[in-house]
Amino acid sequence: MPRSAIRRYLRLLAPGTQLRGGLDRILLGRTGALIVLGNNARVQQVCSGGFQLGVDCTEQNLRELAKLDGAIILSNDLTRIVAAGVHLVPEGDLPTAETGTRHRSADRTAQSAGVPVVTVSASMSTVSLFLGGRRHPVETVPQVISRANQTLATLSRVVTRLTDQLEQFSQLEIADQVTLRDLTHVAHRLELTRRLSTEMQFHVDILGVEGRLVSLQHAELASSFEGVADLLTEDYAHNLADPSDFDLLALHNFTPEELFSSGLVAERLGFGSTANLEQSLGTRGVRLLSRVGRLPAPMVTKLVGRYSLQEMFGASVSQLMEIDGIGPRRARLIRDALLRVTESNGGS
Repeated sequence: MPRSAIRRYLRLLAPGTQLRGGLDRILLGRTGALIVLGNNARVQQVCSGGFQLGVDCTEQNLRELAKLDGAIILSNDLTRIVAAGVHLVPEGDLPTAETGTRHRSADRTAQSAGVPVVTVSASMSTVSLFLGGRRHPVETVPQVISRANQTLATLSRVVTRLTDQLEQFSQLEIADQVTLRDLTHVAHRLELTRRLSTEMQFHVDILGVEGRLVSLQHAELASSFEGVADLLTEDYAHNLADPSDFDLLALHNFTPEELFSSGLVAERLGFGSTANLEQSLGTRGVRLLSRVGRLPAPMVTKLVGRYSLQEMFGASVSQLMEIDGIGPRRARLIRDALLRVTESNGGS
């Protein structure tokens, strides 16, 4: 089952939703429940008896109907309660590791009907989501916040290291000393950061309205490396015979062990399995120039199209004025901006 599908349904069960509010009420009432999240022909095939309702899916209605024996069937958009007190009779030979009657019915119904099923255990005070033959615990808010804070702390440390590494990388770019090995190290760190950020977003999604604070903290951290992958592609893809082969997205399915191999990373980036990691790479300088607030993207494009990075740093005001659309005032601003870039990165 794709992680995206699981995330979608866990988001629907996040705090602040009607469904989660109903589940919390059921937990407090210690009655337990079996809720089918969707209604189709296959669901109807495993349903027997019960009461056809067609009422709004509210917290109060879910709580009251959970007192009945049997399952609650929701509409596909989860806004209506289609039926309650339903006896589920899925195929008995479907594989399941569950032993309890309610959980076993939920697992087999989810497999047979192809829709998720939620159980509330009165004895264990737990909520579970059954989907694709697997059971996914619906954690409490304190549990998720605890894991979110751990992930946030780790992400903060990794972002700090990535920032330091990019600063060192910038110095190498200014000195025209970047090697393929240097690029793989940055790509490795950037991919680790992206993975942690994705995990953090997952926590934010399933926290719902309770995740506002950690969401703001995550957004602040994520903004520090947003767009870096695209800028690195603009800067280094031209080092390949076919620039379209340069693809940082290709690292997404690497195992953590593979990410630590510079040779494998270089190969996946399009440089081949026999690439010399000490080979020099040229940069167009887009990432460096994009950090200068007063240089709009179209002007950066013009500059990198006319000069190499080292030529840019040595260009005079009069030389910059030769570029179409750059007058004396803008040329001086660009010259000052280029000087700030070199000074901020330890240049001479």
